[in-house]
Order: sequence, then structure tokens, then C-alpha cells
Amino acid sequence: MGTVLVACETVRDEIIRSLAALGLDYPVIWLEGGLHNVPWRLRERLAQILREADGRCDRLLIALGYCGGGVAGLRTGDYETVLPLTDDCLSLLLGSLAARERASKPVTYFLTKGWLSHEQNVVTAYESASRQFDPETAIRLNRILLEGYGRFGLLDTGAYDLEEAGERVRPLAESLGLLVETIPSDPGWLNSFLLGDHGDEGLFLRLPPRSKLSPDDWIRLLTARHVQGQTQLPCGPLAVGQGGNKDI
Repeated sequence: MGTVLVACETVRDEIIRSLAALGLDYPVIWLEGGLHNVPWRLRERLAQILREADGRCDRLLIALGYCGGGVAGLRTGDYETVLPLTDDCLSLLLGSLAARERASKPVTYFLTKGWLSHEQNVVTAYESASRQFDPETAIRLNRILLEGYGRFGLLDTGAYDLEEAGERVRPLAESLGLLVETIPSDPGWLNSFLLGDHGDEGLFLRLPPRSKLSPDDWIRLLTARHVQGQTQLPCGPLAVGQGGNKDI
């Protein structure tokens, strides 16, 4: 039956680019952007997908991070389930948690074309405020939202026109005196995930059939690197909560 991929519309451009580059033709179930802002809605949608996946695949790849707890409580069916062990898709696109930490100095508001198109963010908030209020009010509202940020960071994923995306960000950035800088991405982690290269690197969570992932399990996995003073997560494929649990 093969592999089915679940991914967010926000990273559609990057997913399609990687699948084409790798010569893969997985069926993809796209999640509408913004679901991670309402974790219970994300859990409900994922629960539906997981139920419907029975009999459709041998392996389900879910290209999501922790996403505010939206993936916690997953109960899988008769197939292996694999997720990248990441806080969110930004770290996955940057190539590692360590790369995310490096790119976050100075404090950076990350964007891609996908985030600009499918997610609520400060740029869309500024555009909305500019239509409703005078320019000074629009700027003042967004200055509050961006307090503490040092720059905008556009991820160069090679999947969209950077100049076009930058032109959309620039009016807000210039009004607040913030730079718009390009940050290189690294498709290695995403490509390994899509290829099924889920070896002993501590970068992926592999769940056997009929498993459940509790919120505590996921938080423990994500925070272990800080406790151990590591820049990567604990090594080895991890399977938790097998069998016998209630539905979400």
C-alpha cells in the first residue's frame, strides 16, 4: 500500500520541491494553514486523517512539529507513523534545531511565502490594520506585536521568489526600522524524512501500529536536549504509548 504524506499548506512549496527533487510521488493530504493556532482543531483534523488511513498505507509520514500541542494525543492505526522531532516546521526547513538557534540571533521573525500566504502573521496584521486605520495607528499596533524582535528573516528555501516576498514584508519593516534579511535553509532533514531515512539520528519519532503519543512524552523528547546540554535530540528511533489507549 506504500506511504502517504500529511503536510501543512504552509510548507506546500517546499514539500513539492523536495518530492520532485527526490523522485517521490507520495499521495499528500494537505492541512489548511493556521490550524496550529487552534491546537484542538489540529488534533481533531489529524485524528480524522489517522482513522481514515487504515487500509490506505503501510506508513504515514506527518510533516509537522509539536505545533503548540496539536500533535499530542495522536492515536495511530494499522501502519507505522513517522514525525520529525521538531518544535515546528521552521526548524525542519532550516535543517536542524541548532540551525534554528543560530538563526534566531538577533531575535528573528521568520517568514516564507507559505507563511505570508496561509498563516496569520504580523505582515497580514499590518496590511489589515492599514486598511482599517490611519498609518500611524497601523504602525503602532504592529510595533507592540514586534516588540523585542531585531529583524525579519526570509528563509531561502529555493521554492519561491525571494524578492517578491521581500517586497511584501518591506513596508512594515521600514516603518519599524527593522532589517529584512535572507536566511539560507537546508533541505537535508526534510529530505531524509521524505526518503524514509529514519535511522539512529534522534531526529525522528517512529510509532509502531496502534500507538498513542501523550503530551508529556512529546515535551520530554523535545526538552531532553536542553537537560543534557545537547544541540540535538536523544539518539535512536523512539516509540511510545503502544496499544490500548482511548481516542483523542
